[in-house]
Amino acid sequence: MLQPFSGACHCGAERFSVKCDPSYSVQCDCSMCRRRNSIMLRCDESDFDIASGREILTEYSFNTGVAIHYFCSICGCYTFHRMRKLPDKFAINAGCIDNLDMAALHPILIGGAKN
Repeated sequence: MLQPFSGACHCGAERFSVKCDPSYSVQCDCSMCRRRNSIMLRCDESDFDIASGREILTEYSFNTGVAIHYFCSICGCYTFHRMRKLPDKFAINAGCIDNLDMAALHPILIGGAKN
């Protein structure tokens, strides 16, 4: 069930709103996600809105260039990325979502690494 949330990077320069289902969280095993060890919540592009700080976001992509990872250029916090396997969706860093009970999340491992 989709629920509305707000969130931010560590310094608060980027703020966003998102509608997502916290009962479905993921961890990816690609080289980037494995290194940052984030739990992510998925959302449709239409359910994600950057309220402030779009201009301070830094983009990073690698390999196929489809997945685009976004970081705050001030504090360096990873907040979200456009997904490679589902490019019409975003994965939101659950740790950046306000008032989300991280202990209640039970992420599943998704395969992002190429073998």
